[in-house]
Amino acid sequence: MQSKWIPWTCALTAVVAASTASAADYRPLTISSVSVIGADNTELFGHAAFEFGREASDGAGQGPGNDIGTGDYDNLRLGPLGFRYGLTDDFEYGAYFTFNSNADDDDGAPDDSGLEGITGFAKLQLNQHFALEVGARAGGADDVAPYPNDGLDFYVNLPMQRSLGPGLVYGELGYTIQDNDIGGTYANWGIGYAHPLDTGTNLNVELRGDESPTGDGNHMDLIVGAGLQVEQVHLRPYLGLGLYDASPDVSFGIGASLPL
Repeated sequence: MQSKWIPWTCALTAVVAASTASAADYRPLTISSVSVIGADNTELFGHAAFEFGREASDGAGQGPGNDIGTGDYDNLRLGPLGFRYGLTDDFEYGAYFTFNSNADDDDGAPDDSGLEGITGFAKLQLNQHFALEVGARAGGADDVAPYPNDGLDFYVNLPMQRSLGPGLVYGELGYTIQDNDIGGTYANWGIGYAHPLDTGTNLNVELRGDESPTGDGNHMDLIVGAGLQVEQVHLRPYLGLGLYDASPDVSFGIGASLPL
């Protein structure tokens, strides 16, 4: 049981122990960033991904009324899609939603579609290295894999970053409290590095995972992508490889941000 804390410890140690250099604002691909948007600024953001070969095991759907199914399936995720607004230079709030569409590869595997939930959040940047984000999620479906929702979920997340050579090492540690009918609680973690390639362009590598909220096996993905500034839009295309069975075998995704 103690092994589940190893990724947390590695992520925290790598970020905090990294050597200090001139900081740069490189956006993560799928991990929460430390930086906030700044006072009176608004940004729209979105994300889309297609994931091949997720596996729901016999542990899925253990909660009452939560029959997700078992077997291999593909997942199309649209989200998070939402906005954020800077109330002060150190504090922002926002909201987003995520929609999932599943297609089963095996008989009885997850094949339902619906909202993963509607989330409201607030983030306080504590200093140049750490931020604190809290949020609540509701309005999702209890039979939509891989992150069902039933009732009101709460989460807390600690993004972190530190300059390392010419780039930036970053990470996050988080915890979600769910309704017991879904799975109770689960932890998430991630660590990544952004390396500058050219003005407005950087290469990102991330390792991201979480404890499954439905008991169908933990998730962990190796993600490689880039941050690209195209006019006012910041694009973040990536390729992901699943390292655990419950993770997608292969995923393709893109994130985008547009300041208003």
